[in-house]
Amino acid sequence: MKLAIKLLFSIITVIFLSACSSTSVVLMEKEDDVQFYQIYIDEEGRLLEPKNEKKIPRADEKKYIRGIIANYDKLKKQKPELELTIFIHGGLNSHNTATSRVQNLKQEMLDDNKYPLFLSWNSGPFTNYIDHLLFLRNGEESKFLGPISSPFILLEDLFRSVARIPASTYRILFSQNAAIKSYNSKEEIEYGNALKNVDDASFLLHNSPNDTGFAFTDWFSVINPTKLVSSPFIDGLGKGAWNSMLRRTDLVLINDSSHKGVPLQNATTAANLFFEMFYSAYKNDENINLIGHSMGTVVANNILSQYQHIDFDNIVYLAAACSIKDLNQVVHPYLLKNKQSTFYNVTLNPYNDMTENLAYDFTPRGSLLMWIDQFLEDTNSFSDKTAGFWFNIIRGAVKAFPDREVQKRVHLTQFGLRDGSPEKHGDFSEYLFWNEDFWRGDYTGGSGKKSKP
Repeated sequence: MKLAIKLLFSIITVIFLSACSSTSVVLMEKEDDVQFYQIYIDEEGRLLEPKNEKKIPRADEKKYIRGIIANYDKLKKQKPELELTIFIHGGLNSHNTATSRVQNLKQEMLDDNKYPLFLSWNSGPFTNYIDHLLFLRNGEESKFLGPISSPFILLEDLFRSVARIPASTYRILFSQNAAIKSYNSKEEIEYGNALKNVDDASFLLHNSPNDTGFAFTDWFSVINPTKLVSSPFIDGLGKGAWNSMLRRTDLVLINDSSHKGVPLQNATTAANLFFEMFYSAYKNDENINLIGHSMGTVVANNILSQYQHIDFDNIVYLAAACSIKDLNQVVHPYLLKNKQSTFYNVTLNPYNDMTENLAYDFTPRGSLLMWIDQFLEDTNSFSDKTAGFWFNIIRGAVKAFPDREVQKRVHLTQFGLRDGSPEKHGDFSEYLFWNEDFWRGDYTGGSGKKSKP
């Protein structure tokens, strides 16, 4: 059992190291005003202090939110062109990583006339699997029976890993290793056909022509046989951690006490309070940008669904981990209702997604989006595939956004291959992701270049 536990944590580490984190962030130099630019929600839906991770009492959450709005109001009077810009990160972000990002980027964003509000949540690498293993059963907390039943859950995960050996081996040999541009797969052929339909529709397309640049270093490790062993364990163990992380995206707005007899207004989080209080103060008189990266788009979908009366001027999904179906069921209705809003779906070059690898191919190739489509999620139909993979969004765009008037406000952006643009799933925060130039594919000049170190 001890060996199994050690193997388990090794695999979980690998799973999340190659998941949806951003490039590592330098530690903060000072913390004194981070609370004006960050709302951090923990795994229980509670607001945490940026400085020390202490839970802020429920009675003090409104005071915390008032501080953010007062600071925004003060700076807005000094710079009338200031735009509220909400950024929601993806997975593999600890409290320190998320809070450090606030400190490192807030001044640069303010200089660009963006008031940054980082909506952060606990997506740390180990806590999600621990929750799955010890404390969650059927989506609810089980602090007594959970630990007692954990050996059975572990065995179930390990047996699932063994059962997935045939499927994962097939995927390694005939799918991931075949991600070569000259290989005309069914997916690539359908993409080419779908691209004609997108061109004929009313979408605003920013399609980089840079599709060359692979070298020997991209392929020499593809024959590494180690991933034939690691793949089924990542497949079998990763799903529980993934489901736990998805559960946490739901708790950013509403905590779990809502189904325990607590009145709904008492189950709302500080994030929920912010949207209600900001709207109460300003109605729709302010410019607001809503940006989600990776799993942050799942949280963004919840926001759009719950706050359709708030006008978000720009909704930006970077390497979206949400599905094509989510765009159709959440974003499309929102755009139908809010006719001044614009939507950007920004992706890596698909061959960068397909060939992203960790430690010389000791794990299966592909970005988090590839892993979601292939084994982390149950893909029952094409619409269940991720919206942040370029081939997917082009093949599914017309279905996701059938209204031609809405299409005129939908930008589909693909970056290039080995040309200085983002290359990995976690690279987006290394660029000025808050600027329109970047959303349209300009990463070299203007306001789309890399952010300051």
